[in-house]
Amino acid sequence: MIRLSLIICTHNPRLEYLNRVFESLKAQTLPRDEWELLLIDNRSDRPLSETVDLSWHPAGRHIREEELGLTPARLRGIREAGSELLLFVDDDNCLKGDYLEICVMKMENNALLGTLGAGKIMPEYEVQPPPDTLPFVKMLALRNDLIPHFSNAISFNKAIPYGAGLCIRKSFALDYLESCRSRPFSSSLGRNGAALLSGEDVDMALHACKANYLAGVIPELEIIHIIPRGRLDPDYLVRIAFGHAYSHFLLGKVWGYHSDYAENPLLKNLRYYKKVLRISGLSRRIYVAEQKAIRDARAAWSKLGSPVALAG
Repeated sequence: MIRLSLIICTHNPRLEYLNRVFESLKAQTLPRDEWELLLIDNRSDRPLSETVDLSWHPAGRHIREEELGLTPARLRGIREAGSELLLFVDDDNCLKGDYLEICVMKMENNALLGTLGAGKIMPEYEVQPPPDTLPFVKMLALRNDLIPHFSNAISFNKAIPYGAGLCIRKSFALDYLESCRSRPFSSSLGRNGAALLSGEDVDMALHACKANYLAGVIPELEIIHIIPRGRLDPDYLVRIAFGHAYSHFLLGKVWGYHSDYAENPLLKNLRYYKKVLRISGLSRRIYVAEQKAIRDARAAWSKLGSPVALAG
């Protein structure tokens, strides 16, 4: 019986990384006949069915998704999944050997748990980060939680799993899929080419919380996140800071946990420039990018006509 659908969405992956992901999956303690593997080829330049061998898995499938973007790829995975439990794994995530077994056990034994994720997402760097980037590497979806977190609060909190290693019940994933049809911005929250937006994982998890189910993050679930040299480039970190701030402003508005308050524009600008003068280097660049992202997101929200929160 298939108890879990494991979904990997990828676009032009580095095959040496993807093969390491597969090696970690081959070592899983959950028997292979109890989970399926869906490799969503998100319009790679050369079809992955020609270069990637899935014959090692009895229920491994190549699925081609022509609409470019992480969210369309994940939506395709949701539609194709045959299990009641879905697990999203990135193409640079190496799972600890008992990851699948723990996910299935925790989700099957706790009927109120809607979504679950890794408390430990630890880096393996291609090169060591320069000292000035170290304070910002957490933006690369890293975490090291020593205790579990559970909550059904409609907010971006410690219990919300990151997309890397996120396990969710299919019913809530389908709710998320339907909501993407009624909320025009939702399908654009995920990565798409050069746009480093994020937040589709939070959006998905909050559909479980909306139904009063729990989101959870536990330290027993561990991932090694392989981080290439390019993701430590200051320009990349500035772009990802912009994407995070932009996406999470919109998420907060649509889910109702972010509200703007009236503020004197002169005082607001004064506070902004005072902070800019206090900081320097990469810290200043990231702060400026985040503030611009919030302004842009606020303008985008206004153009949407402030749609009703929790639409769909």
